[in-house]
Amino acid sequence: MITLLQLDYFRRLAATEHITATARELFISQTALSSMIISLEKELGVQLFDRSRRSIRLNAAGRTYLGYVNQVFTALENGQAAIRDLGAAREQQVSMAVGSSLVWMPMIHAFHSRYPNTVLKQLNLSAEKLNTALEEMTVDYVIAATADITVSGLSSRHIKDDAIYLVVPENHPLAGRESVYLREVEKESFISLPAGSPWRNCCDRLFEKSGLNIHISVECDYTMRGPLIASGFGVALTTSTAKSVDLLKPNRYIRVADEYARRDMCLFWNPARYMSQADLVFRDFCVDFYKGAEL
Repeated sequence: MITLLQLDYFRRLAATEHITATARELFISQTALSSMIISLEKELGVQLFDRSRRSIRLNAAGRTYLGYVNQVFTALENGQAAIRDLGAAREQQVSMAVGSSLVWMPMIHAFHSRYPNTVLKQLNLSAEKLNTALEEMTVDYVIAATADITVSGLSSRHIKDDAIYLVVPENHPLAGRESVYLREVEKESFISLPAGSPWRNCCDRLFEKSGLNIHISVECDYTMRGPLIASGFGVALTTSTAKSVDLLKPNRYIRVADEYARRDMCLFWNPARYMSQADLVFRDFCVDFYKGAEL
């Protein structure tokens, strides 16, 4: 008979494809782990891993079986969450991941003010890790641009359309303009976020659509961009959401007039993950919060 312990050991080994590391993680011997996997393979009548003297690799049968094993553990975890959710006195929790929490602070503060007994756990992740979090269901929700999410089979709700703005210092020749086209700033030096961040990916896509060869002079985090712009190191792109919290102060925001200069922001979740009442309340709150927001 196949046991849950066997299945748990199998999925952990499938994740690492390394006997020694997995055995150390499980606090068991390599021999015990190998024996457990071999016993599982005998029960199934098929090998799940391809083995050599120095490596072990999940094979086609193993990848197929892993999908079903993950469903088993997801169902068990959802069952536990559902039972916990029945306790009326239980502290409610919602977890979310974003590219940067700074631009979402008004929404987070408003949610906490209305639902002070709900604990909101928030993570800042790269675009790649946002996808991983959804695929592995390590968070309830991800807020991201539709172009950043590549995992299939997800559920989503539209939150808002973000307009794109050019940010320049107060003494910049364009500082008095209300709008600008990207072709007008091709020769500018841009201050950008590091490669792999969701906003950097969005900017790269914008520049690719524009057909322009943009020079990036500085790569830094969110908090550094405003002071660097003011000091004359370059200009930057940002969104209407960031503008609403004056994220890149003290500088001028100029609307980018190109038709494609927009960002569709959505709330994503994996429908296989159990949604508590607190999760559902948070979802509806996010959607309602930005209704009528600036494009």
